[in-house]
This record gives sequence, C-alpha cells and structure tokens, in this order.
Amino acid sequence: MKNPFRNHQGIDVEQREADLSDASFARKIGSFFNPAPQREKVLRHEDFNAAGDVYYATVSAGYKVAQRILWLFFVFFMVFSIATNYKEITYDNFFYLVKDFTSAADAGNNTYETLSYESDSRQSFVLYRGGVATVSPSKLSIFTATGRRTLNESSSFSSPYAISSNKYVLIYDTSGTTFSLYNSFARVYTETLDYPVTGACLSEDGSFAIVTRSADSRSVICTYNKQFHKTAELRADYYVFDIEMNTDKKSLSFLSYDAGNGTGRTVLSVRDLGTMEEIDRVELDGEFPLACGYLEKDRFAVITDRYIRIFDSVFETVEISDDYSGGNITGYCLNEHGVAVSATVSSKNCIFAFDKSGKLLYNDFVSFQVSDIWVCESYLFLQTERGVTRFNTKTEEEESLISGHGKLLVYNANTALICGESKAEYLIFKNN
Repeated sequence: MKNPFRNHQGIDVEQREADLSDASFARKIGSFFNPAPQREKVLRHEDFNAAGDVYYATVSAGYKVAQRILWLFFVFFMVFSIATNYKEITYDNFFYLVKDFTSAADAGNNTYETLSYESDSRQSFVLYRGGVATVSPSKLSIFTATGRRTLNESSSFSSPYAISSNKYVLIYDTSGTTFSLYNSFARVYTETLDYPVTGACLSEDGSFAIVTRSADSRSVICTYNKQFHKTAELRADYYVFDIEMNTDKKSLSFLSYDAGNGTGRTVLSVRDLGTMEEIDRVELDGEFPLACGYLEKDRFAVITDRYIRIFDSVFETVEISDDYSGGNITGYCLNEHGVAVSATVSSKNCIFAFDKSGKLLYNDFVSFQVSDIWVCESYLFLQTERGVTRFNTKTEEEESLISGHGKLLVYNANTALICGESKAEYLIFKNN
C-alpha cells in the first residue's frame, strides 16, 4: 500500500522534518558555543554608524564568551557535587531542603511573637536555628523565630534535657537510657543504651558524643560521626561532668572529677577524636567542675566552683578570674560570645565575665541579686526577681524589662526570652 506521507520523490516527509529539526538544533548549539562576535540584527541601518555596529557586536561576543564559561563551570560543578555527595542525595534531604526555605524566611523576618506550648514544669528549653525547641515528658515542640511550630510530637522522655547546634537538637533522658536527634521537622536518629545517659555534646557538622556508664566504668564516652555511626568508645574510672567536641581540631575535651590528693580535683582531658589518645591534660586541685567549651578556635574556657580559666590552643592558662570560692554561684554561661559567672560572695552580688577572645568584660559587684546570666557580644543579660536587665560592659548602662519567671535564653544583643511553663516571652531592648 502506498504511504500517503511520502512525496512524489519517495521521501518520507516526517523523517525529513525530523532531520531538519535536528540540523536546526545542532546549528543552535554550534552558534551558542561559537566565540566569534555575533552581529545584532539592525532594524534601521541609519540608526547606527559602521564603527558603532562593530563595537556593539564585539561587546556582545565578549558577553557570549563569559556566558559560555559560566555554563561550563556550572556543569562541572554539578557533576563534581553529585559525584562527591551522591550518598546524601535522598528524597528526605530534598524534602527537608524545600521545607527549610520557609524556616530561613522566618529567621530573616523575626517578628518576636510570644510562643505558646503545652504547660509543664519539667520542660527543657534550647535555642535552635533562630527559634526555640522545648521538650517535656509529654510533648516535644520546635518553633521558628516567628512562632510557627514546625514539629509537634509526643515525648517519651521522663526527665528530658536538650542541647542544640545549628544542625540538630539532641535530647536525652537524664533518668533513662534513650537519646534522640531531631532536625526542624522530624526525628533523624534515636538509640537506647544499656545504662543511663549522663551527658552529651554536638558538633556543628552533625557529629556528637554521648556520656553514659557501664557495670565496670564510672563513665563511658561514645562518639558518633555525622552519619550516626559510632566511631569510638572510651571507658574511664571517673565521673565526666561536661564534654565538648571540635571536629575541625579533631579533638574531644571533657571535664571530670575524682579524689585527687584527697581534696577532690577537676581534670580537663583533651583527646584525639580518632584514637582517643590523650594529647593535653590540666589538673585543678580542690575545684569542682561546672562547664567547659570553645570560645574561639584558639580559646577554651573552663568554669569551676572557684574560677573561670581561659586557655590558649595548647591549653596554657592565659586569663583567670578572681577567686569566688565560698560564694554561692547563682548562674553561669559559656557560649560563642564568652563566659560568665554570677555569684553571691559575702552577701554581695558579683559578676565575672570574659568575651570570646578571653578579654575581661566585667569583674565587679552589682546592686541587685542575679539568678541567671548570659553573655552576648559586649552585653551581659542578668535575670533578676523582677525580670531581665541588660548591662552594657563598655558604658555600664543598664536597661531593665519586667517579665515572668522561667528559663533565660538570649536570641541576640537586643532580644531575650523568658521560657515559662506554658509560653516563651520575648523581651525587646533598645537598639543601641
């Protein structure tokens, strides 16, 4: 039967159109990658003189070469990224990436709304990605900075405690054996150990460490990489009170307490993150450990019941506070902005504070009783019976705002939060 789509010369019309289309596409590709100047179509020749026409054609060619280079760079970048991170390309990661767009918008457009959550006196609070995470024995919630709840699920922690990094919230049960990691929208890892969890720390890349114990060891430190695989385990015959992981320096630092020479001592041990071999050690006789952590990459702070100490990169003491031994410590803080302690010494209220470089911020008395303290840039946020006072360590100016009772958190230099049993109240200070 004669093909109705063949012309009188026997050529298939559809095939010819396809060939012409392919040829046209090939010409377009060739033209795109052709570095020769491409003259623009001139609608009216009298609008251009000869020199100007050549000039604009040359400029067009230059832009075209730049465009071609950028496209090639983009292609190579995509191929390299996919080849080196193919294990991370999953449906869940794409899902969370898309959802994170709205979280980033919330963080950039903070309206400081009051956050409301289920009432419970046993809640633990922590700042997380510009918002707040709160966990009680009955409920776990994560809020963005504008008060939008991104996670709301039942809790199985009887006595929960939360810590956070920019990547995860880690929650462990201080009276149980379970710990879990969460991002803004879901639980990403959980594990139940044989013995209770007594401490934990998070690194910015997602690695973390858990402190527990065993039948024959007072402390067992387990480290995990960012894929949640256990990488090392250290068993020790002493009690670990605080722990810090730094994956950039490949180190694990922790404070422990033992009998020492009979008066008790704090020991700062710095270990290689891979081998767990001890690379630095500091012994502080007659002192009880409270907290430790990095201020900057070459500054490390230790808080005990007697002193604040600042160490350099080889853990030599570079700064030390006055002795507040015998005083009643009412609050302490150690974060990326600095380290501070509030204490009542001889019926007087004292503040000891250093910034992130180890420089002394404040070491003097204040006229009001302090129940908690926070460092943020050059400011000290002091929680009192009536609310929160922001103290400028450079000018010694004070600004006080009335608030309810609860856990003090500081979002930035102008914003503090008081997390009570059923809501978190934002306190907005003047923008100095």
